Formats: sequence, structure tokens, C-alpha cells
Amino acid sequence: MNKKGNILIFSVLFIAMILVVFLFVIIIYISEINSLLYNIKLDMYSINKSAIIAVNKGITSREKFSYDKETYEQYFKKMLSVNYNLNEDLKNEDGLIMQAKVLDYDVITKGKKDKYIGEIVKDTTIHSLIEVKIKPIIFKNLLEEQFTFEIHEDVILNTVNL
Repeated sequence: MNKKGNILIFSVLFIAMILVVFLFVIIIYISEINSLLYNIKLDMYSINKSAIIAVNKGITSREKFSYDKETYEQYFKKMLSVNYNLNEDLKNEDGLIMQAKVLDYDVITKGKKDKYIGEIVKDTTIHSLIEVKIKPIIFKNLLEEQFTFEIHEDVILNTVNL
């Protein structure tokens, strides 16, 4: 085999190794994003439950619960900010989560329709929908739209222990 053949084989192997390493990094990053989104969904559930408890502290009957949407939403935003190191506008250009935006937050009473899932709720529910922008590891300006996700979570009031 001549020198040109050896250089070609070496070049092809080198490029193949770089592609494998690049794909491996991308797969790990996507796995990390999926894990992060799942954790945000779980956290939304916990924040909404704790908002119910915090706003209704000392109340022993669900019939006396406050359904003040603004108070719940304020608490929700505050806890998102604290948990994910975001400023009061729910932004952090340096973090993995660049921005969170509350798209919809509502207290849906029994018998009303949940606009997001299109079904009638059987019990009073706190409905929350947020948009999360994740920082892409490469081509930030090009991929910013592909790394924007909506996360929906509902908490049924009856699941909160008094």
C-alpha cells in the first residue's frame, strides 16, 4: 500500500472517531435535558402543593381554602426562581435554564374545563403551564428555538394532606 492510501485510511478513521465522540456528547446532553425537564415537572407539582399549604396555613377544612390564583402564582414563580437560580424575571443567561416563562396558571374549580387537556376537572385543580428555554451546548443562536419546551402540570386539591 502506498503513502496516499495510508493517509486516506488514517484520515477516515480520525474523522470517524471525532464523529463518534461528538455523537456521544450529544446523546449525553439530550439525556441530561430529558432528565432536567422531568425534574422540572416534578418540581412544579411539589411547588404547587407547597403553595396550597403555605397560602392555607392553619386552615383545617378544604371548604375554607383560599383559591387566590395570584397568590399561588406569585409563590410558584418565587420558588421556580429560587430552585433554578433565576432572577425575578425568571431568567439566567449563564445557567443551563436560560429562561422560564409562566404561560398559564389557573385554579380550575370542580366541573370547569381545563383548557390545556380539554377535559372537565372532577376536583378543584391548580393548573400550571410553563415554557423553559435550555441553553444549547453548540450553535446557540441557531438552536435556541429547538431547545424551548412547554411543561404542563396539574395538582388536584384533594391530594394535598392537611
